[in-house]
Amino acid sequence: MGRVGVFAAWVVLALLVFLPSGAGAFLGGSEGLGTQSDQATGELRVLAVAVRFPDAAPSFTLDTIRKRAVDDLDRYVREQSYGRAWLKADFRGWVDLPDPLSLYKVSPYNFKVDRRRVRKLIEDAMTGLERDVDFDRYRHLLIIPGVRTMPGQGYGMLCYCANPGMLTGVKGSLAFTTVRSRGGKEFSGGIFLGCENAHLGMFAHDFFHALGGIDAGKRRVP
Repeated sequence: MGRVGVFAAWVVLALLVFLPSGAGAFLGGSEGLGTQSDQATGELRVLAVAVRFPDAAPSFTLDTIRKRAVDDLDRYVREQSYGRAWLKADFRGWVDLPDPLSLYKVSPYNFKVDRRRVRKLIEDAMTGLERDVDFDRYRHLLIIPGVRTMPGQGYGMLCYCANPGMLTGVKGSLAFTTVRSRGGKEFSGGIFLGCENAHLGMFAHDFFHALGGIDAGKRRVP
């Protein structure tokens, strides 16, 4: 199986696990696919931001990060949507964060992630860009911490969807929330995060969570 085929299989498996309708519904069970998103076609405007910590050096160059998180992700979305969706990405970096890694690091376990730290990372990244960026131009925000990460090491978690998701917690009813830069600029769209060494399938999985959005507190199918 080719590289794209492997990633496709990985994402399908992830959807079977995480979609609220369950595997039976995904495979055509009585419940069907559930509510499908009406925002997952056409041009998908994404602001991708590579950030670095003052006390942790990135392992990859910006060019390497951009290729995986933007160029490869765009190609994957085009292939999986049969050309009906594509990324229009604005890649920025490095954005220097004001505080050490220890003040941003999160648990590798979904239910133990401190949402205050998630918000701090996102809002500090926005603050670093607020003079140069109009956040209203984008539907999605991707944050890429420039630190090699494994479970419990580096940033703590390789990839996750923050909005909807970690910003409000992953238990119970999900909801979108608003994040703000220090100067008061706001963003309420989809937000996902992938560390510099996350694989393409991980970026895709959590982007699709953000892309699908929510309906009645549950994730929608992209």
